[in-house]
Amino acid sequence: MNDAAIAAKIVDKWKRSPWAFIRDACLTVDEADAGNIKPFPDKPYLAYVCEVWRKHKMLAIPKSRRMLMTWLMLALHLHMALFVPRSAIFIQSKKADDSDYLIGDNRMLFIYNNLPGWLHRYGLAQAKHKQYQVTFSNGSYVMGIAQGAAQLRQYTATAVLCDEMAFWEQAAATWRALRPILQGGGRATLLSSANPGFFRVIVDGTLRGHH
Repeated sequence: MNDAAIAAKIVDKWKRSPWAFIRDACLTVDEADAGNIKPFPDKPYLAYVCEVWRKHKMLAIPKSRRMLMTWLMLALHLHMALFVPRSAIFIQSKKADDSDYLIGDNRMLFIYNNLPGWLHRYGLAQAKHKQYQVTFSNGSYVMGIAQGAAQLRQYTATAVLCDEMAFWEQAAATWRALRPILQGGGRATLLSSANPGFFRVIVDGTLRGHH
């Protein structure tokens, strides 16, 4: 088997398995270890979260600092952007600048820019970053937006990642805006450190009265 055939086989494996792509190809920055660049650790809980995310359109995930959940979710949404052409992906935070940080050179684009060099020779979609948006040559895009119901009203979203939602003043209104996306077949992932409020209501499954 020649090099091109081997590469094509690996890319096909990564396309079918987000966790294989993340484990084998993606790097992170460990700020707790002097900013060293490291592969994603091959931890069973990370593989499990990837599988659950792949199967379910709506997830709410409590996190702690060392779980790598934000890195993992950004890598999963990057996988979608690269391997599902024309995906419309939104990263939503309390402020738009926070979202832009997550899609930029320190997080999602860091992962993209540090993918194996050979991958770019085998059809990897090219990325361009401008403020609040990364566009890909396969028609996908990732947009960073602020909290709030109005932010998504004009868009049809393939996936939305809400980061640190427990600290949003407009968490409930944002949730109501996400429901049509879910009903239309899109995906929503809610992620946060622990904090009392609406996010805890979602995690505890006590949403009655918040519709």
